[in-house]
Amino acid sequence: MIEDKLSVKTICQLTGINEHTLRAWERRYGVVKPRRLENGRRVYSIEDLEKLKLIALLIRKGFLIGNIASHTLPELSSLLNEAAQTPDMGDAVALQNSRAEELALRIEEAVSRYELVKINVLLQQAKAEYGVREYLFQVVLPLMSRIGEYVARDEFTIGQEHALSAIVKYHLLQLFYLLTHSHAMMGDTKSPKSFVLATSEGNLHEFGVMVAAVLCAYHGYPTFYLGPNLPAASLAEATEALSANCVVVGLPPLDGYTEANRNFLDDLMKRLPKVCEVWVGGMPRGEKSMQSERLRELPSLEELDRLLANIKRV
Repeated sequence: MIEDKLSVKTICQLTGINEHTLRAWERRYGVVKPRRLENGRRVYSIEDLEKLKLIALLIRKGFLIGNIASHTLPELSSLLNEAAQTPDMGDAVALQNSRAEELALRIEEAVSRYELVKINVLLQQAKAEYGVREYLFQVVLPLMSRIGEYVARDEFTIGQEHALSAIVKYHLLQLFYLLTHSHAMMGDTKSPKSFVLATSEGNLHEFGVMVAAVLCAYHGYPTFYLGPNLPAASLAEATEALSANCVVVGLPPLDGYTEANRNFLDDLMKRLPKVCEVWVGGMPRGEKSMQSERLRELPSLEELDRLLANIKRV
């Protein structure tokens, strides 16, 4: 019967959903379950087509696939009717959200196949399309978080996660040095803050502090990124040589104030000039503070972004 023999190509033409996105939706969310013919080709029913049409329309209005993939046809129709009768959700924001969602799915598909060149191209395109903050908060951070979740559920391998991470770090460093070079060319020497960023000794997880470095540079502050695994003495020496007045330190994720971390921070603050602050990222929520006037805890990169935006107004 024709109703259960619609090809992938036909579905994509009639819904406007590209094949990579459709495959990712099926794999991640079970949005539809196509039947397979004896030759292995996937075929879809009229009901599948109608569901995908409604989902495509809702995505364009700003809905996220993860929130609506399991809905029935009547539920999707009801959502679409409600969306048509309520004030516009913000076409620009909705479009950007849907593009970011589709981009993430395309990158995930490429990661699953180890298509490293394609991952690089997609990230480069996103960097050109989005502003710096949007690139970080709508593309990079959600993508890395989702890949981490997939690894935890054994849907992706550690090798796939590391392959993606290496490419993302390359793009972050490229963006960081582009921003710092631009500020250097402008010759702004009146900034109230200048930052040195690194992870603590023994901590090789640099992704978070690398994003923090990009944010500091984006907000226009003199920023120096020193990488992972820095002893307190070396970090203090570099900070003084660079005449920075704030150190952002990434502790091992979720470790909190272990004895080793407390000793590292105590040693660092003793070696730094008294006017130099230490901002600490990577702290689990609810962790008891070290109660130092020179130490500020950063619960999230969003909080760091808000803080950087407000310093200039003080």
